[in-house]
Amino acid sequence: MRLFSRDRSRAALLIVSLSLIGGTGCITASIVNSVQQKNAQRANAEMQRTKIEGYKVAASRGDLEAMTQLGMEYVNGSPSLERDIPRGISLLEQAAAKQYGPAEYGLGWLLLNGSNRQYYGRDLSAEQLLPDPPRGIELLKRSSTRSCSPSPVFFNRFPALDVSEIYRNSGIIRQDIQQADLWLARSILDCRYPFHTVIRYRFQVSKEIDTAAKIKTSAFLLMLPVSDSLTKLQASMSPADMQAAQERMAMLRQAVIESKQQYPAPPNPSQR
Repeated sequence: MRLFSRDRSRAALLIVSLSLIGGTGCITASIVNSVQQKNAQRANAEMQRTKIEGYKVAASRGDLEAMTQLGMEYVNGSPSLERDIPRGISLLEQAAAKQYGPAEYGLGWLLLNGSNRQYYGRDLSAEQLLPDPPRGIELLKRSSTRSCSPSPVFFNRFPALDVSEIYRNSGIIRQDIQQADLWLARSILDCRYPFHTVIRYRFQVSKEIDTAAKIKTSAFLLMLPVSDSLTKLQASMSPADMQAAQERMAMLRQAVIESKQQYPAPPNPSQR
């Protein structure tokens, strides 16, 4: 009985010892992780400071991309740069005055409703920047003539499509379906975006869409290469409806051509 008792005591002691070792290992790992995180944070902060200093130098030399980047940095503020909205807006205004598309795009959205289109951006209130929707939408239209997408400052943005959505259902300015359709057609014809699947779901809100919606959807799909979306849709349409879609597509193309007298197509329009 004593031997059995001693064995149990030794086993318990071993378990306690192992648990202490394990606990020490967890504490050590936690300390290492904390140090690594702090080092990474310091490195990121240093990279951010270096980047901003680079923007300042390039912006002072008139580099439009740097002016736009620095302007957005001031609008957003960060641990590496104190927020200065007036200075940021001033830089965007200067770059936009030089017809730099990304500056027009960013400033346009800020004037529309304070919206910052950068994924990490901070929006502005009316007290921080007085809204000017008419000028904001005009700047977006102008930015659509510079390129299909206002990279590298903003990514995966299509100004013409944005204009279409603003006119269609944003509530920022008065709804104008004719303008919405025009700018959607411009986005499709100039930039091959949005894709056919997006167009179909944009207008086919249910399986049982009415004839007018089918004609409208088909008209936009006809501006893109033939797709399954178009084939399936036309299978549910009468010959007269398909003819109506062709006519509507032709009217939209003509409206796009006429609009280019005021808003030219971007360089290399169908490339993005």
